[in-house]
Amino acid sequence: MPTPFNSPLRRFLSLVAAAALTVSVAAQERNYSPSDETAEALPKVKEAADAKKYPEALALINGLIAKATPGSYDEAILNQYKTQILLQQGEYAKAIEPIERSLALSDSKSPPYFEDRATRDLYFFLFQLYFQEANNTKNATLITTYYDKAQKAIEHWLKIVPETNPDAQMYYAQLLISRAMLNDKNPDKALLEKAIKEIDKGMLLSARPKDTFYLLKLVCLQQLERNAESAELMELVVRQKPDNSNYWQQLAALYLSLGKDLRAIITIERAQAHGFMNTPKDNFNLIGIYFNAAQYEKAAELLDKGLHGGLIENDPRNWELLSSALQQMQRPMKAIEALQEGAKAFPKAGQLEFLTAQQYIQLEKPEEALRHIQLAISKGNLAKPYQAYLSLSFTAYQLKKFDIALDAAKKAAEYPEGAKDGKNMEKALEEIIRDREAKKNKT
Repeated sequence: MPTPFNSPLRRFLSLVAAAALTVSVAAQERNYSPSDETAEALPKVKEAADAKKYPEALALINGLIAKATPGSYDEAILNQYKTQILLQQGEYAKAIEPIERSLALSDSKSPPYFEDRATRDLYFFLFQLYFQEANNTKNATLITTYYDKAQKAIEHWLKIVPETNPDAQMYYAQLLISRAMLNDKNPDKALLEKAIKEIDKGMLLSARPKDTFYLLKLVCLQQLERNAESAELMELVVRQKPDNSNYWQQLAALYLSLGKDLRAIITIERAQAHGFMNTPKDNFNLIGIYFNAAQYEKAAELLDKGLHGGLIENDPRNWELLSSALQQMQRPMKAIEALQEGAKAFPKAGQLEFLTAQQYIQLEKPEEALRHIQLAISKGNLAKPYQAYLSLSFTAYQLKKFDIALDAAKKAAEYPEGAKDGKNMEKALEEIIRDREAKKNKT
């Protein structure tokens, strides 16, 4: 979750830099003004800070705070200046305490020490600092503490501000989601629902809401397993931002998670029309969806085009997949042609020869099957070698080539998975061969 700390330092420094001017205004409207000692010392503090003599400036400020009457306007304004110096040093965490102190002092008075606008800015800035520090630590207790303080600060800000704005709503939603996802295995659904409400408020404040709103809402919907709504939202996003490849990928993934293969296919093809999702991996995923949806003709078409045009990875498994698609279409000879084309491209891929043999077995062409099984075994690289030996044994037996069949059965029996069938086949073949030899001896 990104931190909302978008250069609040500059805004805060401007706020404090104008303090000398706002003090006189405050004095007229609220009857608050710094003591003479503080008013005389502040130019020295500013001079030291401008010269980047931060330790000297801090020493002056701390000295003044120590002398200030507890709860006084001096203490409040001096803590603001202390904050300024700490921020200029990049000491964001240390700046939190003086802001908290100055706001507590101001809020304790009626009327408050600070004008409404300054108070609102300070609370919003404090919220940002809390949120930033939560994201900067790995201490679980501190994270929870900072998130809690950040939520209280932004919710107080929302109560005192005349009207909210899109950025504030976005940051508030980010905070709520961050809190909800502290335990990512068991997200806080109530906080996620609240985040959605705040996101919707923020989106209504702009004619063209920022992309971040949509992405944050998408996170919430997915965590709440409201995938149908997620898909609807992503459809809106891709219509507005068709040039973002990540959005197309997310939309396709959502449709797949919903079991809407056709919508996923259409989404990928829409993305490809915009020049996205056209890598070999994307093309293969599209083929896989067609295949899983039993759209074998389209899958075969894309596989053939992809393998011959370099649009998908040219490897033995993709030739196997093309053959499988053709088999599903009841085109066995085309399936064999695909396997043999793959075998030419990968001469050591014995599995392609073995699958070719299985096709010939189904076509009741044992002679062709026997030749390809033998080729498969000689090439090697078989997924399950024992299956090839068993298939060779059965096919050779069918052709009455008992010696080949017996040798293959013995080889199959050498594998744990083929031991049982191989031994049974071996025993049967040995009996056949003995009968054959006995008959020869009688003649």
